[in-house]
This record gives sequence, structure tokens and C-alpha cells, in this order.
Amino acid sequence: MKKIFGKKIFGILLIISLVVAQDSVAQRRRMPPEERRPERIEKFKAMRLIEILKLSDEDAARFTAKKRVHDENIANLMKSRNEAIDDLEDKAGDKSTDSDLQKRIDQVLDNDQKIFTERQRYQDEMRKFLNAEQFAKFIVFERNFNRRLRDAVGEMRDRTHERGRY
Repeated sequence: MKKIFGKKIFGILLIISLVVAQDSVAQRRRMPPEERRPERIEKFKAMRLIEILKLSDEDAARFTAKKRVHDENIANLMKSRNEAIDDLEDKAGDKSTDSDLQKRIDQVLDNDQKIFTERQRYQDEMRKFLNAEQFAKFIVFERNFNRRLRDAVGEMRDRTHERGRY
């Protein structure tokens, strides 16, 4: 019963966060793409993780700092990856040489490897920082949160599409 209640509260809080974020969409559209990151959802995610992991104030501050560095690293790597894919798209349309296309493909794959390496680095750092039970909860939370977020966004998209706004 307690688990079901907790999931309902989590779902309601997630939906509220998404609705609040939706209010500022018009303003965000005027912002550059890198500034449109869903920072409210990330803050909510960090707060929930701190709560679930039962971190002290000192550990919560350290955890937040580590997470911020990781998030910035991933954002920079994703920006670089997307730029490489945009470049690849332009070159593929220009009937570029195979060697030129291969160079662009290698850049994308190199960025993918860097993203994977950064995720491993972050998980290794978290594994050393948290005890085994906390790290297990961390891994499970990450998967479940991202899954629920993806599902909620998909449902919102479906509803918008059904109303003819899409």
C-alpha cells in the first residue's frame, strides 16, 4: 500500500513539474537550444534522489556537485555530437566524398564513445561515494525516473496530437 501511494505521489509531482515547465515553453523557444534544458525536472530528480538515498546535508551538497559536473559534461558532449550529426547531414546532402563522410561518421562515433566513458566515470564515482544499498537505489531510480519521464512526455504528445495541435 505504501509503495502504491509513493508511486502515485511521485507521478503527481512529476506531472506537476511537467505542467509548470510547459508554462514557460513559449519563453524558452526564444532561447538558444542549450538554454532550453529542463532544469526544473533535473532539480526535482536530484531532490528525489537525495531523499531516496537519505543523504546528509553535507553528502547532498557533494552529490549535487558531482551530478552537476556530470550533467555539464554530458550536455557538452551531446552538443558536440549533435553538431557532428548536423555536419554529417549537410555533407551527405552535398554528395561529398566517401572519405569526407567517413571522417564525419568517425566524429559522431567518437562522441558516442566519449559519452559512454563519461557515464562510466560518473557511475564509478557514485559507486565510491555511496554505499552498496544507496548505489543500488541510485541505479534503480535513474532507470525508473527516466522511463516514467519518457512515458509522461509520450502521453502528453499523444494527447496533444489527438487534439490536433501537433
